[in-house]
Amino acid sequence: MTELVPVPFTILTGFLGAGKTTILNRMLAAPQGRRIAVLVNELGRIAIDSRLILSRGGDVLELAGGCVCCKIDVKNDLWDGIGDVVRRSRPDHVVLETTGIAEPAVIVSDFERLPEELRAPVELAGIVCVVDGEAALVQLGRRDEVRAQIEVADRLLLSKLDVAAPAAVAALRARLAELNPDAERASFPNTEDGTHALVHWLLARRARQPVGPAVHAHRDGQLVAVSFATDEPLLGEPVMALIRALGDRLLRAKGFLALAGDPRRAFLEVAGARTSLVPGPPWADEHPRTELVLIGEALDEAALRRQLWACRAAG
Repeated sequence: MTELVPVPFTILTGFLGAGKTTILNRMLAAPQGRRIAVLVNELGRIAIDSRLILSRGGDVLELAGGCVCCKIDVKNDLWDGIGDVVRRSRPDHVVLETTGIAEPAVIVSDFERLPEELRAPVELAGIVCVVDGEAALVQLGRRDEVRAQIEVADRLLLSKLDVAAPAAVAALRARLAELNPDAERASFPNTEDGTHALVHWLLARRARQPVGPAVHAHRDGQLVAVSFATDEPLLGEPVMALIRALGDRLLRAKGFLALAGDPRRAFLEVAGARTSLVPGPPWADEHPRTELVLIGEALDEAALRRQLWACRAAG
């Protein structure tokens, strides 16, 4: 029997709304001649991220239902899943997109403590942290998870530089130099050449400094993930008013909306400093259905569900 050669394994991390799924889509859509296995660690009960990923010849394995404190059942959920994908699909590279509040140091520490038979299918190629050029400086002042993700990375991918104020980017770069002076800071234009360079950079193997003892950076119970689904159409303006009323407590939101009187599937997103509700293509043969995940501080799930139900209207 041919011995299985370990497959490079890259952790893609970054805070809620930084742009990890956008980066994955650019990578998977690019003609790069490699088979990439993507693992998505969803935070809410409704799988949104895995449906936003364009699988172009890759193998997408969804790890759904991660709890809000981002503790992963390493043996059963993650490493067994990676081993199964490697044996079944023989990818050239494995990429794990973590939840927005994940602590990569915990994942790495758990990996290094695994028995050899579980660790053998992959070898850690690096940790890439997507940093929101528009919102990360404010987030660093509010959330310890942002700092923990930046500090453990060997590469920092700056996103949203096309919409961020120059002074904010300069201040952020200075802060990044304090937190992780050894990590390379990079960004890539949304062009063919830029995407080609992004893929090469993202999948490159990097020498990694030992990760210190993993300590949870956030307080248990501080964040709440609220999932909401309904088959009845909603009114867009009341939904957006509710989203805006949550203010800074709402750290991330994403999902699909079935809007009353509109045949198109809308996509709602709160990412960093940006909030949007954008109409997409028609539902066609798919049954219109609203599915949302909201993540924030001290959210009242029962109240949010009541208030979203109050946005219903006749189709």
